[in-house]
Amino acid sequence: MRRQLKYAIIGCGLCVCLGLAEAGERKITAVRTAVPPVLDGLVDEPQWQAAQAVLDFTQFDPHEGDLPTEITSVRVLYDDHALYIGVICYDSGPEHIVQQLTRRDRSSEADRFTVQIDSYYDRQTAFVFSSNVSGVQSDGFLSQGGTVYDDTWDAVWEVKTRVHMDGWSAEFEIPYSALRFSERDAAEYEWGINFRRYISRKRETVEWVMVPRSEMLLIPKWGHIAGISDIDPPLHLNLLPYVSGKSTLHTSRRADHEAVGGLDLKYGVTRDFTLDATFNPDFGQVEVDRAVLNLTVFETLFPEKRPFFIEGAHLFTFGTSIDNTSLPLFFSRRIGKRPGGLPPADGAIESIPQTTTILGAAKFSGHSASGLSVGLVSAVTDNEYVSIKDSLGARTSVRIEPLASYNVFRAKQDLHGNSWLGGIVTATSRQDSLPALSAGIDWNLRFGGGTYAFDGYVAGARSSMTLRARDGVAARLLFSRIASEHWFYTTSYDLYSRNFNTNDIGFFAQPRDHGGYVQILYRENFATTLFRRYSLAFNPEYRWNWDRVLTHAVVQASLGGEFTNFWSSSFLYAYKPPFHDDTQRGIIGLYKRPAAHSFTFSMQSDERRSLSGLLATGYEFDEKDKTSAYASLSVKVRPVSWMELTPQMFFQRIRKEETGVLDRGAIVTTAVSGSTRSLFGDRDVDEFDVALRGIVTFSRALSLQFYSQVLLARGTYGNYRALISSKAFTAVIDPGTYDFNRVTFNANVLLRWEYLPGSTMYLVWTQARFDDSRMYSTVFGTRFSDAFTLPHEDVLLLKISYWLPL
Repeated sequence: MRRQLKYAIIGCGLCVCLGLAEAGERKITAVRTAVPPVLDGLVDEPQWQAAQAVLDFTQFDPHEGDLPTEITSVRVLYDDHALYIGVICYDSGPEHIVQQLTRRDRSSEADRFTVQIDSYYDRQTAFVFSSNVSGVQSDGFLSQGGTVYDDTWDAVWEVKTRVHMDGWSAEFEIPYSALRFSERDAAEYEWGINFRRYISRKRETVEWVMVPRSEMLLIPKWGHIAGISDIDPPLHLNLLPYVSGKSTLHTSRRADHEAVGGLDLKYGVTRDFTLDATFNPDFGQVEVDRAVLNLTVFETLFPEKRPFFIEGAHLFTFGTSIDNTSLPLFFSRRIGKRPGGLPPADGAIESIPQTTTILGAAKFSGHSASGLSVGLVSAVTDNEYVSIKDSLGARTSVRIEPLASYNVFRAKQDLHGNSWLGGIVTATSRQDSLPALSAGIDWNLRFGGGTYAFDGYVAGARSSMTLRARDGVAARLLFSRIASEHWFYTTSYDLYSRNFNTNDIGFFAQPRDHGGYVQILYRENFATTLFRRYSLAFNPEYRWNWDRVLTHAVVQASLGGEFTNFWSSSFLYAYKPPFHDDTQRGIIGLYKRPAAHSFTFSMQSDERRSLSGLLATGYEFDEKDKTSAYASLSVKVRPVSWMELTPQMFFQRIRKEETGVLDRGAIVTTAVSGSTRSLFGDRDVDEFDVALRGIVTFSRALSLQFYSQVLLARGTYGNYRALISSKAFTAVIDPGTYDFNRVTFNANVLLRWEYLPGSTMYLVWTQARFDDSRMYSTVFGTRFSDAFTLPHEDVLLLKISYWLPL
């Protein structure tokens, strides 16, 4: 009876709040406290009673716009140091609250609460702080009006949670050092804010300001927080010294051991701008990259994983449009990359560096009260040498990577209506090489009350490759309807001139051509039969080279939706009319591809279950008898709340694919009648990829995660012939063998202990094995066994860092 009375009183308050909220923009008032609340997860200190609670949440999922099935109460306090959020998640069935213990920043299938703060108040960006019911923290950064989420951003903040008879509650302490905001002379600061609660067993998401799915820009629709005054943005100075020891053990050569120490520094130069510097940095990755089979002439893109470059990375992204594409004029993994030179052919290699040493790096970034964002990165890398031992035992060192500097300057100015205009300049200099430069202007314009988007960029680049043909340009225009009840459309056109090359400091791995696409999308968010919601899309895309030759064409139609049982599925059909491969794709001359059809299908089960999975499959065929089929399965298993295992499998089989013969990343050439021609053949490929990812969480601060992958790939070419014209070939006799049969094995075990807030110890073991026997006839069963007997390289790393705020 007592609980029922409590809910009746809260319900009456909720109705009053809803009535008041309809009168204007949502507002929550923060109350200054002289004594901060004790962070114990119970919102019961007297300070909380001085702040008025907001209760007026709305369902976002599964029934958009409905009242929540459970009540949520939020209060806000502040002092000179931090913002405090007190939340009570009332629950009529507290015994059914879903808990999961996992590592910080990992998604979990558990009840959780999220705070989103637009402290710049630019209606474009926001900091995100989230905790599940077990107190597992995650944080990130929203940009592009809320359409892009970067979960690699980290801050130092605290949260405590508690489960009780009325549900569960949480107390957040978010220091001002974890936020970015400009000093104001006005009586109160203006910040955007929103709150989100997820109830796992019901798959229900409720929001304080519910932005419907018909809207794409989220942050401009949020409410705001009032009452914060007489605080100063921290002129923070944080030091992060570290020590690390690493041993690298090789099967075929002597072991390497090293111990290093260094220092990271963060200093608030002004109230708006921060300097990050690192001295003798340790930029080694603690997680390995996933191995992939790349059967193209283009480089594979791997994500950045180093904290120094991850923080604030959104500011240096150039050309980002509403469709989440960009032009990476700055790709931070170029800094400290694997040395690019080749060791001498004669002599035995005793040691060869796997990365380039970064002597030092600095980053200056911030956002002013006038809406100007500025970012500057500068780094210097050292010479790198390979140690060679000749037949007489003499040792020599040969340079394979020169001394180099990398520099990037980025600026963005916020404009009215959630729009912005930006610019970027990069400069790269290597010893004994020509300098490389690039520059560009980009923009995101929103109009029609956020209904339409006009995005684009113009950029130029001068590479260090040769004295001739160094300069190139790129441009893009995109127009899109981004808010609608049902119908959305996008049209885009872009171009890249013949010599456009940004790979000295950027990433460009695609043909230099021009073209665009159109997308027409119908979305139904309130379906009433089989689907809960679904969408239909039609998407033609065409591209041409600078000789007016069609080099890419595809027309796609897709259907995707979520069923009423929370399973989801998608189906896509694509038709590729005949088009040409050209020199940009590694071909000498032109090759006319045959028309092709492809079908893909995927099905994902309800992720709330302890056993869930994603199945995807596809089939493709063309007019020259090529067939291709693949299937992939990813399963997530949670046997207990503190353990998660994710096995993954992928298999692909391609037969009779007419293609250029690829060897060491390039199309092979052959001599025919005194001229050089591209070598073609009919290729058969089999690929089998099996991986296991898992995590065991001992506490919120201590976890053990592991990853292992075996990638088997074999291919064979037959019916060799040289390309004479777009559809004509001449036979080639005995060109040699370009078959491959590769085995890649990667393993990684990471023990992570955050022994103090912001201070972490890593103990990491990695192992890598690789072999290419070039014998296609060897079956996968034999090669799978080989994966565990091949020569290998092991790395054991211990790293300890200590966060020291001053």
